[in-house]
Amino acid sequence: MIPVRKTDVQLGKPLPFPLFDSGKQLLLPAGVILQTVEQVDALSARGLYREPAANSPSHAADAVPDRDGILLDLERIRMQIGDAVQLQPAAEAGQRHTVRLLGHATGRSVMVSAPTVGEGYVLVKPGTAYVVRFFSGKSVYAFPATVLKMSSTPFPYLHLTYPPKVRGMKVRRAQRASIRLIASLTDMYGATHAGSLIDISKGGALFSCRDALGAQGDEIQLKFRLKFDDIDQFVSVRALIRSVQPAQEANGAASMVNHGLEFSEVPESDRLALTAFVYQKLIEASEVA
Repeated sequence: MIPVRKTDVQLGKPLPFPLFDSGKQLLLPAGVILQTVEQVDALSARGLYREPAANSPSHAADAVPDRDGILLDLERIRMQIGDAVQLQPAAEAGQRHTVRLLGHATGRSVMVSAPTVGEGYVLVKPGTAYVVRFFSGKSVYAFPATVLKMSSTPFPYLHLTYPPKVRGMKVRRAQRASIRLIASLTDMYGATHAGSLIDISKGGALFSCRDALGAQGDEIQLKFRLKFDDIDQFVSVRALIRSVQPAQEANGAASMVNHGLEFSEVPESDRLALTAFVYQKLIEASEVA
């Protein structure tokens, strides 16, 4: 990795290369536009590095668009009020928070709910730098922002700096997130079976256990616990079995059975937690990719 000086990062212009910290963790993808000196200082405090292959300034011309993404105006992205938004601290490896979009005033600020820990709100100081990530359609988006103000009335929320551009990248594995999550399945006869979810989306999941638990078209009840960020919730959904296939081990032996499930009934309170969980996992997968 090649060190990057603060003077190599130009305000108001797309980054010509991805920025990494000293631990080779991606901080910002190429093409993101930094707006303030404070943002650069916050990132620089973690140590800035780039890959040797991305050492040509001419790459900046290819950043909008390129094969990995495109820069868009925030107004062009169809975000909905209440969408899950992830705040990743830019200055240090602090806790990430999942918050909700409350709205945005073009050119002025982006408003999100205040981060919480347990049942309390996190006090966020003006000038705190974040990388803001969110999911819309089949793409994940990111932009750097600093906190303009934390308002306490009529409820705690944040004003973030408005981005001149937002970086969008398509999620490479469609909308299914790979996971390992303990779950229980109640079959159509009332018997309960233990297993694990190995991937999940807003509309379905892949449930793995030792035995076949039904046939295509059978209705089942699926229960699992979602615990991430400030969310800790047991989810119970009704689903239909869409496929039953043996899972092949590396040696060719089939020791588990995979059940493709399609969610047919998801309570609204569980739907919000499920959507936030899936989007976070997809965001994490896009960072790795």
